[in-house]
Amino acid sequence: MKRYQGNVIIFLTIVVMLGITNTGMAANEQYVDKSNWQVLKGLMPENALNWVKTGDMILKYGNLTYDPAKVMPAWVIESKRENVGKYKLSDKGAIVEAATGKFPKFIKGIPFPDIRRNDPDAAAKVMWNTIYMRNAQGALRNELELKFFGRKTGYERSYWVDWYSKPFDAYEPAQSEPNPNNFESVNQILIRSPYDMAGTAMMTWRYRTNKENMQYGYVPAIRRVRQLTPSGRSDALFGSDYSQDDSGYGIYDGAINYFNWKIIGEGECIGGFVSDKPILVERNKRGEMEFQLGKMVQFSYEKKGPRNSAAPWFMDNGIWVKRPVWIIEGIPKDTYYNFGKQIFYIDKDMNFAHWKVIHDRTGKYWRMCWPYWAIGQVADKSSSWIGVLITTVLDERIQHASTQNTTKYRCGASLNTNQFSLGGFTALCK
Repeated sequence: MKRYQGNVIIFLTIVVMLGITNTGMAANEQYVDKSNWQVLKGLMPENALNWVKTGDMILKYGNLTYDPAKVMPAWVIESKRENVGKYKLSDKGAIVEAATGKFPKFIKGIPFPDIRRNDPDAAAKVMWNTIYMRNAQGALRNELELKFFGRKTGYERSYWVDWYSKPFDAYEPAQSEPNPNNFESVNQILIRSPYDMAGTAMMTWRYRTNKENMQYGYVPAIRRVRQLTPSGRSDALFGSDYSQDDSGYGIYDGAINYFNWKIIGEGECIGGFVSDKPILVERNKRGEMEFQLGKMVQFSYEKKGPRNSAAPWFMDNGIWVKRPVWIIEGIPKDTYYNFGKQIFYIDKDMNFAHWKVIHDRTGKYWRMCWPYWAIGQVADKSSSWIGVLITTVLDERIQHASTQNTTKYRCGASLNTNQFSLGGFTALCK
């Protein structure tokens, strides 16, 4: 009898070991597909859950090995204590000092760490926090690959893009930066290839005050910089499924006061991460924290993973984890804005978005947008950053998608403010 029990134990041990070897998964992780989709019921927007039901999407569901609320820049953690009750919103939706009603000279980290649902400005404050969470990572000098996919065509083509962003708020070292224009942040997008698009670029100036954003575009054919209208931010970006507003840490990159915001719920949802661990990064020769995405990302069209989604635009080797969220409705004030109601799922601890559900002007569902996040950390754990490394927009009506892959992510970049002048912008594009 003892010999029999011993054989059973050995057999079960081998089975378990084989299972771990074959799946490469930890005990608290599982693949979710159309056979067990019920595991995620109530944890995804309903339209996204349908992808799992049909087999379009197969995902790995598990946990992070760290507390993400504790792995972020020091000034963000400090701001969650120091900024409680310090700021409020003006009648026009700008951030002002609660005590004086004046525009602050500098805001460190997150302006509104103490969101309360019964506050009439709560939803707008949540969205402001997403803007400041990106700024808190410092200047960015990133390289992106913009990919295009079709349901029938699979992977179609790519654009290679440079992204530059310089904050004047949230990022503590920026407090000493000269800022005569009272910018909140400035950014630029430049297409490097293919040849027929190279040199096409856009630049945005954001202000701390109620002043409207300024936006400029450069078209190589006419070799001129032209001012653009802010309402054009919902137009297709470079012929992709993106609009310019489908960016940022809240998956909304426009002015907060351009929308009417409302909290319509709170709870939990799953969010995508590139890895369940902080990613080791190193400082390059310029002192920037740099990470190359490389082989960490595999899309389903490449068919390299242990399981592959049916739709070509899904990233199959990330991990999805349960996160606490605010559910926020945003309705554009501009009647010429291309989209209607949008629903955002914003992480309560991390102040970034996991999902955006986009409706048309008649209220019918149209598009879905979702990111994959990464936490980067240097070897001695003295510095950390939070980056969105992949974002996907899917137009369900035409079954076409676009993804932004950050192939090289550099935060804490040393960018000269003159690069963001009109002259500097023109020189960048030529």
